[in-house]
Amino acid sequence: MWRFKPFGHKEQTGLEGRTIDIGNLKIHVRNAIAEGGFSCVYLARDAIHGSKQYALKHIICNDEESLEVVKKEISVMKSLRGHPNVVMLCAHAIFDMGRTKEALLVMEHCEKSLVNMLESRGAGYFEEKQILVIFRDVCNAVFAMHCQSPPIAHRDLKVENVLLGPDGLWKLCDFGSTSTNHKRFERPEEMGIEEDNIRKHTTPAYRAPEMWDLFLKEVINEKVDIWALGCLLFRICYFKSAFDGESKLQILNGNYRIPDLPKYSSSIISLINDLLQSSPDARPDITQASALLDWPFISMKLG
Repeated sequence: MWRFKPFGHKEQTGLEGRTIDIGNLKIHVRNAIAEGGFSCVYLARDAIHGSKQYALKHIICNDEESLEVVKKEISVMKSLRGHPNVVMLCAHAIFDMGRTKEALLVMEHCEKSLVNMLESRGAGYFEEKQILVIFRDVCNAVFAMHCQSPPIAHRDLKVENVLLGPDGLWKLCDFGSTSTNHKRFERPEEMGIEEDNIRKHTTPAYRAPEMWDLFLKEVINEKVDIWALGCLLFRICYFKSAFDGESKLQILNGNYRIPDLPKYSSSIISLINDLLQSSPDARPDITQASALLDWPFISMKLG
């Protein structure tokens, strides 16, 4: 889980203050703005064009598995480059440091995250129009991923991975958990490996029922993102998780309750219900979900 750091003076960490050539960019690294276990995101400026800012993600790869995760993230971001609702990868490099490898990903800088906005609003819920704009942008990014061949499942859709770009559009980030390995896991050794992947690379509150219990023998594919979109939409609407305490039993049974307040239209409620179907076959695909989303947009003249 990323921990966002407050702005202000702080002790220097690894890359702060350094000027680095990455691809065809020369950047000056400023302060750290978020950090994880083996990675850190810094604010950086273009050393040539000083007004241009970037987010620099620094990842330490201690083994082949973590290196493959980074390579996958770079590959997915390159395949989605230019999409308005995907954080843009501007340059990247992987350096061999001997015992470890270090990856540097230069991305467009997005100052605000959706989770920060939710946490700073207090009891001030979003209006329905705001919810639909945010959710439409996320769906557009997921649509682009699911339309690849084979479809790319993000597998870690959550409010922490939705950022507000300088162009005013909401953008999806963090593609290290993605997968194109869509299958039904039946052999014990395969199930053990997949359970470990799920535990490491997905977030319990957004995890689909078929990921919680591989003995359901459901195909695990891009439909896990549809479930996560339902959890995401619920969180944007009601500022809390659909499933209290991330309860495995509640999730397996699809047991959640729509709060009495705030009141939203039947279109929003129906969309949440459609996305949070326990059986992946019963969930819409992203094309159908986007079509469902269009109805409230048409009625509200959002286009």
